[in-house]
Amino acid sequence: MNQTLLAITEEINVYIKNAEEDFQHDYSKITEMSIQYISKRLEEVKQKFEQNLEIDPDTEIFYFKHIKCHLLALIQYYSLVQKIELDKPPIKKKGVKKYYLKTLFKIKKKLSHNKFFYNYFKSNSSQFDDHFFRRSAHDLFIPITNYLLEIDKNKNTPTVHVFAQMEAYEMLRHYLKKKIKNLGTKEILTPKSNKLLKWTTSKIDLIESIYALHAAGVFNNGKADLKDIAEYFQEIFDIDLGQYNRVFYDIRSRKNNKTKFVDSLKDALSKRIKDTDNELFP
Repeated sequence: MNQTLLAITEEINVYIKNAEEDFQHDYSKITEMSIQYISKRLEEVKQKFEQNLEIDPDTEIFYFKHIKCHLLALIQYYSLVQKIELDKPPIKKKGVKKYYLKTLFKIKKKLSHNKFFYNYFKSNSSQFDDHFFRRSAHDLFIPITNYLLEIDKNKNTPTVHVFAQMEAYEMLRHYLKKKIKNLGTKEILTPKSNKLLKWTTSKIDLIESIYALHAAGVFNNGKADLKDIAEYFQEIFDIDLGQYNRVFYDIRSRKNNKTKFVDSLKDALSKRIKDTDNELFP
């Protein structure tokens, strides 16, 4: 299941990246294509899971917490982005910024109303996983949500949609913050060079690098927060890393090389040093 999530996440990222390049600024087209593609992949994963008649508790929890919940969150996220962009008033930049700020406030308010579940999701806790991500779990204290996509209890856990909504809102929060920041700084900040650098390997590789740099304490004498480092890289590379803590969970779960990308950097540098041993200015 771990490898399934990694593979699907990467395929979705590649698909969305291609859609964004093909239909630049056409949010309606990008979101519609993304929703259709992710929905299709979700159905494939659901069928694969439901065909397996012998599911142990750990696998069941992993599926609902890290696979189905994430894919449902992506569908909700792109649906919300589509609505926000379609409802955006045709007014000047100042008015658009106010519109985004107002929408961001609403999202933060919704997250605060579900503070317990939001904090559980953000911290990637596991204390109540048996209650939240098992189909046999009892409905102990589930909040009312207006974003139910399925109601078949045999195919869902008590809170899968609640946590999917939390993740969707969190992604939307980052989306709106980026939009607001771009509106506020676009006219002030100009690049010193037209040669902009783009991260062209996978987002998983970048996340692995961020965690490695944070673990090594290379920023602010080791006092920099992981969240600040991740946001910095997202800003300079103009890339959305989504729920990078979930991706790190998958990196930890790799069966073979857990530090695949970092090791590849070491190998590449070693080769460069070896190849340029006899050069004065390599």
